Amino acid sequence: MDFARKAKWTFFVVTTLFSLVQPLSANHTSINDTAIEMIHVGLILDAQSWVGKIVDSCISMAISDFYSRNHHYQTKLVVHTRDSGGDPLLLLSQALVLLENFKLDAIFVAENSAGVKILADFGSRVKIPIILLFAAGQSLSSFEYPHLIQIGEDESSRAKAIAAIVEAFSWRSAILIYEDNDSARPILSNVTGFHLDQHVALLTSSTDEEIVEQLVKLMSLQMTVYVVHMSPILASRLFLNAKQLGMMTQGYAWITTDMITNFMNSMDPSVFESMQGVVGFKPHIPASKQLRKFAIRWRSKNLNDSTWFGQVRKFASYDMVWAVATAAERVMTRHPHILHQETRLNMNFTTIRSSESGLLFMDELLQSRFKGISGGFQLTNGRLIPKEIEIVNVFKGERIIGYWNPENGIASIMKEENHTETNSTSSSKLEGVIWPGGTMSIPKGWSLRGKRLRIGVPVTNQFRELISVVHDPQTNDIIVTGFCVDVFKEAVQRLDYEVHYDFIPFEDANGLMAGSYDDLILQVYHKNYDAVVGDITIISRRFAYVDFTQPFTDLGIGVVVPKINNDIWVFLKPLCGDLWITAAAFFIFTGVVIWFIERPINEEFQGSPSKQIGMIFWYSFSTLVFAHKPYIELSLLGKLDANLELKEKLLSNLSKFVVIIWVFVVLIITSSYTATLASMLTVKQIQLSSRDNDVWVSSDISNFTFETRRRRANHSPEEYADALKRGSKNGGVSAIINEIPYLKVFLAKYPSDYTMIKLKAITGGFGFVFPKRSPLVQDISSAIMRLREEKRLEMMENKWFNSESSFTTLDPESNPNRLNIHSFGGLFLVTGISSISALVVCLFQKRQSIKIHLNSSVDSLKGYFNVKIIGRQKERS
Repeated sequence: MDFARKAKWTFFVVTTLFSLVQPLSANHTSINDTAIEMIHVGLILDAQSWVGKIVDSCISMAISDFYSRNHHYQTKLVVHTRDSGGDPLLLLSQALVLLENFKLDAIFVAENSAGVKILADFGSRVKIPIILLFAAGQSLSSFEYPHLIQIGEDESSRAKAIAAIVEAFSWRSAILIYEDNDSARPILSNVTGFHLDQHVALLTSSTDEEIVEQLVKLMSLQMTVYVVHMSPILASRLFLNAKQLGMMTQGYAWITTDMITNFMNSMDPSVFESMQGVVGFKPHIPASKQLRKFAIRWRSKNLNDSTWFGQVRKFASYDMVWAVATAAERVMTRHPHILHQETRLNMNFTTIRSSESGLLFMDELLQSRFKGISGGFQLTNGRLIPKEIEIVNVFKGERIIGYWNPENGIASIMKEENHTETNSTSSSKLEGVIWPGGTMSIPKGWSLRGKRLRIGVPVTNQFRELISVVHDPQTNDIIVTGFCVDVFKEAVQRLDYEVHYDFIPFEDANGLMAGSYDDLILQVYHKNYDAVVGDITIISRRFAYVDFTQPFTDLGIGVVVPKINNDIWVFLKPLCGDLWITAAAFFIFTGVVIWFIERPINEEFQGSPSKQIGMIFWYSFSTLVFAHKPYIELSLLGKLDANLELKEKLLSNLSKFVVIIWVFVVLIITSSYTATLASMLTVKQIQLSSRDNDVWVSSDISNFTFETRRRRANHSPEEYADALKRGSKNGGVSAIINEIPYLKVFLAKYPSDYTMIKLKAITGGFGFVFPKRSPLVQDISSAIMRLREEKRLEMMENKWFNSESSFTTLDPESNPNRLNIHSFGGLFLVTGISSISALVVCLFQKRQSIKIHLNSSVDSLKGYFNVKIIGRQKERS
């Protein structure tokens, strides 16, 4: 039977106590004027608690102030106060007494006991507003309890504000410490926006020894960010014990909700001293003249009162009384006959008067809008929620460092900045925070606390260049070396804090590896190791148990095969037939163009017909050899001394222009030919080796599409070489499929006998293993990225692998495409137009030269004949 269903039995018990219960005190307002309609409201509180005392005084001030300003009103609140003593059973008993003796229109409750939930349900049944001056958590929603009114933000808003702070300071997670009651427990299900690493529940009755026991457990964890959500009394004991344990020192971060921060100033000085460096939330109250006047009057009235009720609770309680008084006047004005009616509601155990005006009161309260001392008064879903939350820092006092609201997130204390940036969670918007220990350095959110990490390493010794474990028999020391170890050490050195660690071999009593790589990884999951360093492949299924850093090796896998070739005509296959014919035609055409341009002016292109034909073919085809040489340009201008290099000197600028364009075309064709031929040879060999042959495949590689019999095994480089040398027919293998780092080590030892092609990246490379959500993952990953950017990883690879190879990513299931005429159509078009243009210009120049020569010849003949004619004329005369 749940708590709500026990209500009937509770009512049956408490009705027997009616005759024993007496009023705590006289009414706050005497009834002398019969012309004024008296509106009766109940107030139930713990008279011995400082909260109860302040609420009683605050409500008295509110009633006095309201009616001194509104003396003409026709209604007047009469408050009937009862003492619950903090007992949930007595709380319900007092409510029944009030309803039996008075026609109540509302009940104020100033405590947060378990009986509040039943009282809220009770209010819905008798149809009068139940006003909680102490928030009771999200579980008491307006949908379940339509006659319930609460003060303060709900658990969802609290959780969002906490998440904003956690995100602002870039903390990855936090630990929640809460009081295990109906008021604080709901926050657990509302935490969003950050990871809750762990949560600890404390009972109100927990002893100091039990609190210390829980804190010691938290100290053994790496996380140092704590969110505290509990009553001020329990929080006082928590922080006193935390300080004694050294948990209020540098490196720690404590965040408190408004349940604590609202009552900070009322705590004992020793408690306040223990909370130095705490960051907390409390509702924001805008400054106003009305607020200042109230504060002055409050201090003068409660000068000798050492307690201090939370400002928002006090001011909101004051405003709530004004709202009830205003609602009473409106009901009287609009529905005067309702206030004089009384009906009875049968509750099975007794007959209790029910106020028919309760619904009207509730409607008027929900519609109330006015500016009170706590700011704008407006109920949202039956709750008075502050429009903005203050973010405060406790250090030798309490100071505001920023604000938070659901619309804009974190905002600066400079109000004008609130409208310029929205959804901000940046800590730069906050004033400088003084953290525990008096430092302004932002806590990392976690700490190793001097702990030496136990780092597991695999004991295979097959690829010693990657990871090697050696036991020194003389000193009994364990020496761990290799590429993986060097990368880890370099990454740790790049951190801005010290990390102490010991390498622990994962071995059995015989010095052999104590299981598979998956077994080694599970040791981290079971907290036997703090991390694993070695040739650990990043695979998706392993993320269910651990986290990986960024990979520090190449991604993907490769295939190694012997360097052999059985096709003597393979060199013709990179180019299609049409491309071979077109290329040959352009070689000849280019040679003819150069010969035609150079022959009239260059003696080296003259001679017998056979010599000139040979020069055409020689000059054009020789560009195949010299197209890639950087000094080909020199050969255009003069002779080179090397025997196999061009010696023919070009004289015409037109022929030089043609050669430059043609050399560019030849360079592209030869480069493409070389790349395609290399790919064809490698893929051809892989296909030949894998088809109907045995292939060794690493056990970490799955879903690979080779159609072959596979042996899933891990072997040493020497075993790889031996198996490949014997071949599949002699008990060996025809190919090795493994991850790139392993094959790099192998090729570094046998570079001349084997070749490799890099295939699809179906594995994630090697990474370091850490527990789930370990803060070291991000820091080590960042260090690895810096090592990669600074080329330190490349230098370490060259040191251990002695390899600077680069690989082409290809699909072994299909041949690379052959090159055809369409691949180089644009190049041939460019060189064709260039050659023809040069030829046209040359013909035009020759025509002009011939024309000039003919004109000069004609002029010479004319002059000759003129001389002859003149001579004859002289002879005749």
